[in-house]
Parts: sequence; structure tokens; C-alpha cells
Amino acid sequence: MRAARSLSLSEEHPVAQAGRIASVFALPRPVESYDFPEKGNINRHTYLISGGPERTRREFLLQQINQQVFTRPWSVMRSMIASIQAQQESLERGELREGEEWETITLVPTQRDRPYLEINDRRGYSCWRLMVKIPESRTFKSLSEIADSAERLRIAEEAGSGLALYLAFTARMDISGLESPLPGYRDTRLYYNQLLSVLEGNRTPESASAYLPADPLVRQSTELHFLVNIPDAEYQRRLNDPALAPFIRLACEREGYAMTLLREMTSGELRTVAIHGDTKLDNFLFSTRSGRVKAMVDLDTIMPHTWLVDWGDMVRSLANVAGEKETDLGKVGVDLDIYQAVARGFLRSAREVRKVEVARMVDAVQIIALELGVRFLADYVRGDSYFKLGPADPPDLNKTRAMVQLTLFKKLTEAAEQTQRCIEQISAGMG
Repeated sequence: MRAARSLSLSEEHPVAQAGRIASVFALPRPVESYDFPEKGNINRHTYLISGGPERTRREFLLQQINQQVFTRPWSVMRSMIASIQAQQESLERGELREGEEWETITLVPTQRDRPYLEINDRRGYSCWRLMVKIPESRTFKSLSEIADSAERLRIAEEAGSGLALYLAFTARMDISGLESPLPGYRDTRLYYNQLLSVLEGNRTPESASAYLPADPLVRQSTELHFLVNIPDAEYQRRLNDPALAPFIRLACEREGYAMTLLREMTSGELRTVAIHGDTKLDNFLFSTRSGRVKAMVDLDTIMPHTWLVDWGDMVRSLANVAGEKETDLGKVGVDLDIYQAVARGFLRSAREVRKVEVARMVDAVQIIALELGVRFLADYVRGDSYFKLGPADPPDLNKTRAMVQLTLFKKLTEAAEQTQRCIEQISAGMG
């Protein structure tokens, strides 16, 4: 839909603008808007909205989709709506087991009964959605903020369970028309081609043509990241940095292994399903009453892939004891207790996972760490065009990130026998 003409085009305070936009949705009156600090890194234009008289007032989240990241917000919304509907239908079929909790995001329609609001004014195009704020829930930025070690393991296990539940409740989604919200995202082949192109020093699309994707939309969205965009002296300094040399060598040597999941998806050995796409810890909601996981939020990166990449990214993040910006690589390691807890939660709550998929769970964690290391490495060498640096960030942050992820990959590889035994034992116990 397009915005009603009653919407003012005048400049105004963002919170006041949020209140005006919220009033276009089917909310109980009066409507009040507030800013709040607990918002994500991507959709920064997020506001807390309250609606209704004081005794029955409810809270909502108003959010503008970040079009600098998601250039086709209507496609993001279609996938989000499909995911919500699939979850709701699964709950209506009684698929929730005893002892499990789950809630879905609820979108509040506009007064014209549209699921989201599109505005065209002199500011340009924008896309807004209003969601009911799920009550009695909390999030965690990271496991490190949990002081008690037993509680950390419990939350890790609940997160594993939450991912399994989300995947189970969205398993019937039709992926035939499902588009990637970020063209090229999670394409390991594309990431390696970017690395190889910048290692060659390509600065124009013509010189990088052998590496560029054939799909016009993916090429348009990613072409910049195949090209070096810093002065040659700085490029040579980064490329020939002796501290980086073993990591470049490692990334290139393990290219074939990195393609394992894509190769087995192409052959049909691994299923292609609708994945969440961003399984960081703060996208899980936990009940403040029971402590159980109760929802997955941030449904912006739903796309067709193997669920193993969701699993791999979650474990890669949670089991990394040092974090992603650690400059002392000696501190990088794998917390095997966290790894086991996440695996236990996931396999406990999983509904339909195949043996061939379970057999790749260990590889998936390693591959996603390797893939992310390649992404950071390519970005650092070409000039930080994707993972842009903030004013307070050190100039070699992406170098540090690359070295951390590739060190983590080595540590995961060294622990592969233990982690494989862990998965096999848990899987056998669940069977």
C-alpha cells in the first residue's frame, strides 16, 4: 500500500514521526511512541509503541526495514509473513510437545488491513512494520553476560532447542518462490571467488570477470566486493603482511572442504529448506517465568538453504570462548561443554532430521567458521567495503576478525573427533 495523504511531509523528530506512523496501524488509542536502546544493529529505526487506555495498555515494536541492507523490503516481508504463518499452523496442529513453549511474532495490520506499511514521500520510499511485543521475555547478547556456569550451559541448551523448534515449525514452508533477502548471502562459492579476485588485485569488473556471478541481481548486489578499492601501496601492505600469510594459505588450501555443504545440496544429499539465516543468541527470546526458549525473532534473513548453516553459525558463535575481536589468538578456543549443550538441546527438540544431515553437523560448524574467516579476509585485503569500520574501530579490525575465525576453524578441526563423538552419543541417546 502507499501512505495516506494525511501523513505529514514536514521534518519532525524521529520519535514523533514514529508515533505518527504508528497511528496508521490498527492500534487501540491513545498511541504513544518511545525510543529505546535495546535495538538491533541492522534495523536501527525501531521504536517502542504503547497503545490503549492505561489499564489495558499494550506494547508494540515499530520498525523500519533498513533498505541500505535489504534493498527489496517487500520480499523480506513476504518471507517473514510466510514464516509466521507456517509457525502458527504448526502450533494449531498441536506440534508443540509437553514441556515446550513457543510464540510467534504477531504483525499488526494497518487500518487498511495491510500487513505492513509502504510510504512514498519526499524522503523517498520506506517500509514499516508493527509487531506485538512478546511479553514476559528477555534476550541475552552473549553467554559471557551470564555469570553462573550452570546457567550458561542451560541457556546454550535452550538456544539449541529453540533453533530446532523454529526449523520444525517452518518445515512446511514452500521454498519454490522464496528469495534470498541478501543476494549472494551464504554462498560459499561466491565468497571464495571474492577472495581469489582480490588476491589477484582486480580493480575493475572487466579484470574480475572470471570470478563475477552470472546471476544479474547477485552481480549487481555484490560486484563491488570482488574489487580492490584502496591505493596500491596499502593493498600491497595488507596482501603481503607476514602475519596474514598463513591464514591466506589456510583459506586457499581448504577451499574444496568449504564447498562440502553446497556440493551436497546441489547433489540432493542435503535438503534445501527455509532457514532463519541469523542465529545469533540475541535473536532467541527466553521466558522470564520458566527460563525456557519461547520464540525466534528478526525474521529478515529467511532464505532457502540447508539448516546445517543455521546450526553451524549458532555453534560457531556460542562455543567461541574468545569472541570475534580478540587480538591474542592464543585465547581462541572451543568450549566443548557449550558445544555439547547446544547439540543436546537441538537434537532433543528436532523433529525431522536425517542421518546424512546429522553426520554433517560437525563439518557445518567448521565450514561456517571457515566461510566467515574468508569473508573477513577478503574484506580486509580489498579495503573494508562490506564490514565497514566505525570511527572507534581499529583500522585492522577485519584482519583481526579473519584471523580469529580461521584460528577457530583450526581449533574446531582439532576437536573434530571429540565433537563428532558428542553428536553421535547424543543422537543415539535420542533415538
